[in-house]
Amino acid sequence: MPSRPLVRRQPRPDPACAYTVVDDLPRPVPVSRAELEVLEMYLGPALDALLREMAR
Repeated sequence: MPSRPLVRRQPRPDPACAYTVVDDLPRPVPVSRAELEVLEMYLGPALDALLREMAR
């Protein structure tokens, strides 16, 4: 009889350890010039390519 692969199941999360996400950021969220430059540097080419594809 061929052996079956071992299947490991993830343990179920304990409901007592549930997380609560709190968004207490100001509106609008302040963004510095340096943060914008980093986003433009890394995401700019990807966004340009995506927008070119959408324009076709």
